Amino acid sequence: MDKRGQEVKYICKEDLRKLRKYFKLNDKVVILALINIGVNVGLRISDLSKIKFENINPDYTIKLREKKTKKIRKIKFNLICQKAIEDLKKYYEELGYSSEKGFLFKSLNRKYVKELYDKPISNVGISKYFNKAKKDLNISYPIGTHSLRKTWGHRVYKSTLDIAIVMSILNHSSAEQTLKYIGIEEDRINEIYENFKIWII
Repeated sequence: MDKRGQEVKYICKEDLRKLRKYFKLNDKVVILALINIGVNVGLRISDLSKIKFENINPDYTIKLREKKTKKIRKIKFNLICQKAIEDLKKYYEELGYSSEKGFLFKSLNRKYVKELYDKPISNVGISKYFNKAKKDLNISYPIGTHSLRKTWGHRVYKSTLDIAIVMSILNHSSAEQTLKYIGIEEDRINEIYENFKIWII
């Protein structure tokens, strides 16, 4: 939810491209990596933010227990995620951090960096970056940390039309819940309004 209580949406393809470019140009390596990994794995931000380098196997797989459901998930990071992980390692090495252990998405508060204190980036911190980017890029709909997971679900469903697999990975109990969550239901309703016309004779 954003501050007005609106539910955040998935990020459309064009806006995702703009966000990636925006954070790259502003040298926000951690946020860019968070976006690139977040939209490719479908994890909640509470699980993403707790990933550590030492949890990632040499074949770029990871096992984790989801905070909300307590279920064990095994994830294989794709090439986009692998590049983001390597970019983070290089960036942290330049700051003086270890690239072999510690949180994948670190808080880069000046005090923490000065003391090389390893703390994960907070939801509040991530939200500040998202809100500023939304304003600067004139994105017209609410986005936030949860948008990454929704974007993953939306893109997987649009590519496969396999609601069962999206449901399973998101741990939803019904197809209706998943379709609403990933924005497909709203897309369909909007499409009906736009395309269904009763002509005046």
